[in-house]
Amino acid sequence: MPLVDAVLTPFEFVLSSVLVTAHAGLVAAGLPAASGATWAGAIAVLVLVVRLTLLPLVVRQIRSSRRLAAAAPALQEIRDRYRGARDPEALSALRAETRRVYAESGASPLGFLPLLLQAPVLISLFRVLNAAARGSAVGVLGPVIVAQLDSATLAGASLTQTLLAGGPAAVVAILLTLVVAGTLWFAQHQQLTRNTPAAALAGPAGAAARLLRWVLPGTAIVSGLTFPIGMLVYLACTNTLSLVQQVLVIRWLPTPGSPAAAAS
Repeated sequence: MPLVDAVLTPFEFVLSSVLVTAHAGLVAAGLPAASGATWAGAIAVLVLVVRLTLLPLVVRQIRSSRRLAAAAPALQEIRDRYRGARDPEALSALRAETRRVYAESGASPLGFLPLLLQAPVLISLFRVLNAAARGSAVGVLGPVIVAQLDSATLAGASLTQTLLAGGPAAVVAILLTLVVAGTLWFAQHQQLTRNTPAAALAGPAGAAARLLRWVLPGTAIVSGLTFPIGMLVYLACTNTLSLVQQVLVIRWLPTPGSPAAAAS
């Protein structure tokens, strides 16, 4: 789609520049240029740079989530009180009381926006690594660098291969997929059991959250069949960083009303 390409191309240029710079830095430090481990290290550096760049948005998202969690009991009480209301006066009162709770708590129903703003960066990062892993020039990754990436191997597997290639590629892809799926499951499990108030786990929303704990890892396992190993390296790195970040947040900034908050 031309419009999508036009929006994402600047992001792809910046991200591919960081990847090439990280690779050059590792080569200058003495690592072999055509090594799969060097390219995997460059991908890890790229993920770290992206995560640090997005940190202010992540902090805003965490604060927004905490405020929404604190406001959840009052919002649920209002919804229960006006459940089944149809007359205009009751609906107007419902909206007014809801706005008052949001204003008093500092929460916002649009608290997902900081997370949404990360989407162009994350999609562009996916496109850069996916294109490079498939041997296509993208951003500043020209044909020579892409060819070098294509010939690089990690534990005997090319970063451009998938699990379906069999042999060493299948072993590496399976191990990375297990890391991706395992970190996703553990992160969701931690969020549900330690950082979510009991009231938020009631009803359909709680059932959906519990289901998501299994859906996300399942999706990761299916994706592991088709994603190039270079892309799986990225996912393993970013999911591991996300898990570490979540553990720290639960430890120092637990959601009000959650088991983690009660234990702190």
